[in-house]
Amino acid sequence: MAAATSVKEDIEFRADNGVILRGWVMTPNSEGPHPTIVMTPGFSSSITRLESVADAFVARGFGVLLYDQRTCGSSDGEPRQDVDPVAQERDLQMALSFVEQHPALDSDRIGLWGSSYSGAMVLVVAAMDRRVKAVVSQVPFISGYDQFVLGNGQGALAAINDNMDNDRQGRLKGEEPGRIQLVRMPTDPADQAVLFEDQADYEYLVGGPQGPAPGWMNSVTIRSTGRALAYDVRPFMRRISPTPLLMVVAADDQTTPPSLALEAYDAALEPKELVMISGGHYGVYWPHLSRDLVTDEAARWFETHLGKGTR
Repeated sequence: MAAATSVKEDIEFRADNGVILRGWVMTPNSEGPHPTIVMTPGFSSSITRLESVADAFVARGFGVLLYDQRTCGSSDGEPRQDVDPVAQERDLQMALSFVEQHPALDSDRIGLWGSSYSGAMVLVVAAMDRRVKAVVSQVPFISGYDQFVLGNGQGALAAINDNMDNDRQGRLKGEEPGRIQLVRMPTDPADQAVLFEDQADYEYLVGGPQGPAPGWMNSVTIRSTGRALAYDVRPFMRRISPTPLLMVVAADDQTTPPSLALEAYDAALEPKELVMISGGHYGVYWPHLSRDLVTDEAARWFETHLGKGTR
């Protein structure tokens, strides 16, 4: 039997406030330590949706730490899919500390990779933490308020603020946090939802042919939307330098508007590089659209700034 070309290890580590985060360390089947890419999914998603991207990085000689965000996937935290981007930024810094303690991973050569919501978090952490030596952010979330108003208008903003106010009243009475759908289901098209572009994106969000990831549910807490509306990464952009930044922007993105991404990119200092692709937000996740292209660009960026193989 031929020897395996890669190794996948189930791991867990303790986040800033004691929540246990779980995922995988994936490495080439060769002597380490390996230059390392830390990856985590976007808004409520799961590591199972990013395994093929991580495999591509491992095939290029990188080690990968891929973990589920708190309250999502295999990681702990209650209530489930209660998304807090600031807490997730602190978790990402704890992931860097985990890399420093893992013998197969090179703590002097760490890159961050993020997409959509985690594409925002890697920008903030790269600006704050100099352990990061390169960062790739694809179709990044930039400003919750601005992107919501651009996509939905002020009227929709008033409606979602009312929804959040009602949720606060309920929690004040001791009720469980309210929830909102992630994907507008075809059987109930009138329901408000957080994420949806078209049928192909619906299929990606609910798991495609494989079905939903273990533990995934089609909802997040209502307060997650309030945190998203308050989240804005633009004040951090100038602070990323001198860490090299690669940003991938989709020209027809309806979820994270390209105008906001390009504004943020323009504010960043050198060294930086922009990759523009055609199509919408979810094209970066489909192999027949842009996934393989943007993954290859990311690997090239990490090879340039982290090096190849062991030292």
